[in-house]
Amino acid sequence: MKYSTRNREELSRTERHYRLAKYIIFISLTLFFYVLMRIGVFGMWQPVFIIPLAVSFAMYRDELASCLFALFCGYMTDIAYGFTFGFSAVWLMAVCVLTAVMVRNLIRVNIINFMIITLIAVFIEFSMDYLFNVVIWNVPRGDIILTASIIPTAIATLAAAPAVYLLVGVIEQRLGKTGVIVAYYGPAQETEQEEED
Repeated sequence: MKYSTRNREELSRTERHYRLAKYIIFISLTLFFYVLMRIGVFGMWQPVFIIPLAVSFAMYRDELASCLFALFCGYMTDIAYGFTFGFSAVWLMAVCVLTAVMVRNLIRVNIINFMIITLIAVFIEFSMDYLFNVVIWNVPRGDIILTASIIPTAIATLAAAPAVYLLVGVIEQRLGKTGVIVAYYGPAQETEQEEED
């Protein structure tokens, strides 16, 4: 079993600039989606664009970058919806780190896997929202909050997720993927590498 590592020093100046440009674009997208959520352009069907953005980002990045970006996205979601600071950040961080690990070891980057992970993330977010902000506090008419606000927002988020995934895919394709630090060479590639040496 052989591993190859790519240190930061080995990145060319162009690759470093592309990586910086990608992070600036993703932070700008997060802020733009935050503004859309605050304005409430779509009314009760307002998608939480930040959730699929964090998940799709994690599919192209390593665990540390996914963790940090998920924390940022989670905090922005908490601020937008007036949740306790860190409420969304903790679970979104866990989902994104697990996504990065699964992409590295188990699954491929495609829209089916993305939608499954996004469905799980949306379910966790909105079920926890209902449990901690409605049920535990025994808010009156909680069933109306569930059917008129929480469920439509969850459905809208899932409906908007493919567009966010495609947008992230375009950004990654245009600026190149340099976020994976360690690559594993399986038995087939290992033999070919030894023959070349």
